[in-house]
Amino acid sequence: MTPRQLLLVTYHFPPSAASGSFRLLGFARHLPASHWQVTVVAPPELPWEPVDADLTRKVPPETTVCHVPYPKAAPKFLRWAAPYAVWLPRAWRVCRTLADSAHFDAVLTSGPPHSVHWLGLKLKKRFRLPWFADFRDPWVHANPLYRFRGMRRRWWQYWERKVLKYSDAVLANTPGVTHALRTAYPRWAAKMHTLTNGFDPWESAVVRPYGARNELHLVHAGELYAGRDPRPLLDALARLRGQGRPIHLDILGRNSTAGLELEAEIEGRGLASIVSFRGQLPYQQALDAMAAADVLLLLDTPGRTLGVPAKLYEYFGAGRPILALADPDSDVAKVLAESGVPHRIAAPRDAGRIADALHELTTSVTIDRETEPSEQFTRAHLTKKLAHMLEGHRIVKAKVRVVRKPVEETV
Repeated sequence: MTPRQLLLVTYHFPPSAASGSFRLLGFARHLPASHWQVTVVAPPELPWEPVDADLTRKVPPETTVCHVPYPKAAPKFLRWAAPYAVWLPRAWRVCRTLADSAHFDAVLTSGPPHSVHWLGLKLKKRFRLPWFADFRDPWVHANPLYRFRGMRRRWWQYWERKVLKYSDAVLANTPGVTHALRTAYPRWAAKMHTLTNGFDPWESAVVRPYGARNELHLVHAGELYAGRDPRPLLDALARLRGQGRPIHLDILGRNSTAGLELEAEIEGRGLASIVSFRGQLPYQQALDAMAAADVLLLLDTPGRTLGVPAKLYEYFGAGRPILALADPDSDVAKVLAESGVPHRIAAPRDAGRIADALHELTTSVTIDRETEPSEQFTRAHLTKKLAHMLEGHRIVKAKVRVVRKPVEETV
């Protein structure tokens, strides 16, 4: 069978180590099993985001990657005013050349940044390609963290509405976001689908037996940003210090929590000897660290109910109990309930509940074997769902062509 062709356009693809890269890398790795071949258009890196050269080795050889460099030489004002949009003209020239010289069966644009969907709209109008708009996070509607107001908000609402109107399908990464978008745009509700993030189980290291050492080892992997506040967690650790097993917390990734001197907060609570920073690690090293933990910690933004940090799905692959500091009514809580992984939920600002939940996980949870989360969250399973949707729109496009041809000939 001749493989179908997908053009995938995004700001994030290896060697980018931003969290969005892993969803798209998963598509590229698993779509060939469903007879879809992927061509990717993406920057090799964005100046302000992490890279991991080892990730490029995970890109399958049949995937064509067209790296379009970010225009670092563009005027400073433009890069400040529109840090992502300045890349679009270069990317459009490459996308247009590719679509002129090859037959693509569909195009998928993935954001944030959601300005990338402008390219999907252009490709659909010029080449009549079925267009999937992938929302890894909400844009304006369903996004309580959206900070712009006034004219700027109305401008992005205009573009969000345009994307939802003209795309053939919209993918949201949580059921809550899908519901919120359907409520905001009921006219196009039928084209909105949920496709969560996922994990590849074979990439996690061999899991060390639960509780195999005297020290209780906690790991938080991922960047601290978007209002994620670790101070209540530190308060909980201070309460638990000296009770039961000694505790050690490893924080992996970058800390960009605005206005918070995290080291000072740790020292002020007398926790400097039990909390360590390991910074940004290569992907495989981060997986190994997760698999070696006793408990994995997830910090979400207080009050956020829509959206799930992508790192949660990587946690599933490690097979460790999870303590999620998230709203009890959030998408995070719903996904954990479906996962089959031992876990507890605690409100992000409730230090007392955090301490109690951690105590419950380490005294009441027994793990006799590696936890096996639900198959529904594996990238292979999720990509099969994507391939099924792509195939459906490809067939519809072909039927439309067959119907239109006789009409054009008679004219």
